[in-house]
Amino acid sequence: MSSEVLKQEKSPEKNELIDDNARKFIVDELDKRLLDNPGVVSFVLTTDWLEMSEDSETKLARKVFGNGGVQTLLIKKVMKNGRRESEKRKITDEQYMDLVVGSVLCVQKKRFEFDYTQAGINFLMKYDKFSESDLHVLEVDAHDDEERSMFDPGAFQDNLVEVTGDLRYYGYRVAEFT
Repeated sequence: MSSEVLKQEKSPEKNELIDDNARKFIVDELDKRLLDNPGVVSFVLTTDWLEMSEDSETKLARKVFGNGGVQTLLIKKVMKNGRRESEKRKITDEQYMDLVVGSVLCVQKKRFEFDYTQAGINFLMKYDKFSESDLHVLEVDAHDDEERSMFDPGAFQDNLVEVTGDLRYYGYRVAEFT
């Protein structure tokens, strides 16, 4: 990584540190009617990993929206006390072009993000359809662990198989399915 990017990476006002402990499910394919709602945001997400280890990873995420908009992020994920934390920072196209040449692994998918209410709790859903495979992953997140645990996959409209905690479905490891 260039020294300029590393300096900016350490600047707290430019970085966003978030909890990254959503529940994960495998699904055959979500009902198209759910994804056609006006509140659904979709984009093509290309992820390039720059560094990978058992407990951490550094990657580029490039989101290309249907209206032509682009968002590019530099993301660091680390395991701390058994929980995943994610630090995200927007970067410029120039920074992206400088960094992407160091990519050691690339995965592309179509992502759909939407809110879903079940039993009075609002869940943030992220549904991924991987470009080079039949793998479809649904991430279910909420305000905290207690609310996350209240999501009932049996009450969801599609058949879900939970893979939360199965490291094969986290980060760069998911590439083995694509």
